[in-house]
Amino acid sequence: MAAPPDLNWRPTLQRRLVVASAVFALWAAGIETRLIVLQVLQHDELVARADKQQMRTVVAPAKRGEIFDRRGRMLAYSVDADTIWAVPSEIKDTNKTVAALCAVLEDCDRKFRAQLAERLGRQQRGFEYVKRRAAPLEAKRVAALGLDGVRFMKESKRFYPNRELAANVLGYVGLDNVGLDGIEAAFDKVVRGRPGTLLIQTDARSNGFSRLERSPTMGSAIELTLDEQLQYIVERELKAGVAENNADGGAAVIMDPHNGEILAMATWPTFNPNSYNESEIDARRNRAVQDLYEPGSTFKIVTASAAFEEHVVTPDQMIDASGGSIKFPGRKPINDTHDYGVLSFTDVIVKSSNVGAIRVGLKLGPERLGLYINRFGFGRPTSVDFPGENPGIVWNPSKLNDSALASVSMGYQVGVTPIQP
Repeated sequence: MAAPPDLNWRPTLQRRLVVASAVFALWAAGIETRLIVLQVLQHDELVARADKQQMRTVVAPAKRGEIFDRRGRMLAYSVDADTIWAVPSEIKDTNKTVAALCAVLEDCDRKFRAQLAERLGRQQRGFEYVKRRAAPLEAKRVAALGLDGVRFMKESKRFYPNRELAANVLGYVGLDNVGLDGIEAAFDKVVRGRPGTLLIQTDARSNGFSRLERSPTMGSAIELTLDEQLQYIVERELKAGVAENNADGGAAVIMDPHNGEILAMATWPTFNPNSYNESEIDARRNRAVQDLYEPGSTFKIVTASAAFEEHVVTPDQMIDASGGSIKFPGRKPINDTHDYGVLSFTDVIVKSSNVGAIRVGLKLGPERLGLYINRFGFGRPTSVDFPGENPGIVWNPSKLNDSALASVSMGYQVGVTPIQP
């Protein structure tokens, strides 16, 4: 016969219910505690971390304004170029993606490949550049690959249709759409425009998408006083002159004497601003506003102007240049090319007599001559249009003895740029 069932099961069930309830209560308490930690104590930190991982704001550069010559002929303008970028979190095989990209991108050397692999390997990032302003053929090849996580956006690229023409005046633009030299740098705030904002986001599955938060505003156009045709002629003749004289370089400026407008400003050697990073630094210098030289006899006009204004001499006043030489202690005699004897001051300038100019300079004295040197603008930049312009070298009048004053009177011991005289 079978044993009778145990009817005393209630205590057992009660014990099991107590244990299960305790376990459930502890589990619920743990979840609540964790939720409090995440949603209250660590809320700000986690939100900031999520934003950093899921969102990134990228500046969308504005299209730069055009630059024209005085007759409205285009010297510089901007075109749209494809910038290739990637969402690393969407890339499953970084090495395979890098290999595929390097197979179709130009100039993908070992250094670029290593940098690209490092950028695309940042799996928590939602945005990384692959190549900015890629050539149209490069962008087409990359698009044909259909790689996961690789995308495109339009950026502005500066283009100079005349290549080297007026390159040292115009300057060039860097990768971030910022003018780095010349007119491009001097008027960067005007020409650059206002950049826009591109928001790059990734969802919970690391799928990236983007939207334009603010559209960029195109920069203003600039019209220069340069004449494209004159600029071409001056550059051609300057190049020939440098070659003929076996010189290291040269500069030439054509200016309208009535209003001071620069019609042409040439420098040799020069460079192609479309690929400025491939040129030598020396070729990118604007010698017309940076190189110094002693003006020599052309500076006698300053001495003459000061003498007339201060009533030291008149045009017909006779100046003794007898002997064609003048001496000062501690230096070699200063000579004329001829012994002109006694000359009117007009003939002192016509014949460019060093002795005559020195005698008038000594009558003026260092303070008055220095005043007119300053009034003519020597010793300071001529314009804000030329970044990096050399102000020149002008001596403090209080430090000029008679010997130094003699040199300055005929255009020596003074440093000027080609644009200053």
